[in-house]
Amino acid sequence: FSHCSRPLQCVDQFTDATNLFIMSDLPDISSMKLSELKSELKSYGIDSSTFAEKSEFTSALQNARNTMPRPSTTYREVEQPKPEREEKKSSSSSRKPSSSSQRTSGSSSSSSRRPAPTPAPTAAAPAPQTTNPINIKKLTAMRSPVTAFQQIKEHPSQNIIGERNNSFLPGSPFSFSLHGSVQESDSAIIRIPDGVCLKINCASVQRKAMDEYLKQSGSIGVSLRLSSEENPEMLPIWTFARDRSSGYTMSGLGLRVCGPRTVRLLAFMEMGYRSGQSVDVHLFGSVSLNKDAFD
Repeated sequence: FSHCSRPLQCVDQFTDATNLFIMSDLPDISSMKLSELKSELKSYGIDSSTFAEKSEFTSALQNARNTMPRPSTTYREVEQPKPEREEKKSSSSSRKPSSSSQRTSGSSSSSSRRPAPTPAPTAAAPAPQTTNPINIKKLTAMRSPVTAFQQIKEHPSQNIIGERNNSFLPGSPFSFSLHGSVQESDSAIIRIPDGVCLKINCASVQRKAMDEYLKQSGSIGVSLRLSSEENPEMLPIWTFARDRSSGYTMSGLGLRVCGPRTVRLLAFMEMGYRSGQSVDVHLFGSVSLNKDAFD
């Protein structure tokens, strides 16, 4: 203050110079944003809620700067200093990879939680066929019948005058009538398939037919004979004789044959056949699966 003649005048000049220096540090009002205008007006204690136009904000702020003392808080503090913005930018940029990774992991986890798309309905697939050889063999045996076939011939001309042909699936009873003859070529052929068994339990003759046959001179009776592939000779199993048989039925034969086999059965007339009269022998039994073949 040595150059001032009056101390009070020097103080005023110093205050005006200081204010001008401070004002020169403030941003230009025309370039400020509306939010910045509101913040600075608030620092001066001016309520700007009634202002509608930006010109009102700029005018009020210019008037405040010119007439009112500068508030203790600097403009940069009101505006948020740039270093803090840079720190926030750096911190936000440092968080971005983690957030992106979180979004990635979240998207992957959410995608993993999403239910699998329901496949379009397709036509029902056919039931798989049984591939077990034992089951296939068993199914084949269940559909394979035992067959009994006999041709009835006229003698001595050997003309065929009839035939008897029957088939029996496993699980069914077996019954067959053998036409009596003295010729082994007239025997019935019994074919037993693989996996199937034939059991003959009983043989019988009709009483009336047997009595008529026994009236012939020299007639003795009838016998049930059997031959097989292993032994082609016709051998008697049961014989109904005039003098030795007490009944017309023989039970408990217990003849069991399992396939694959072919056997021959014959109702052989013991004498008396010269007149052409014969007697049928009726066989009874059952057809079943061979359980030993499927174990």
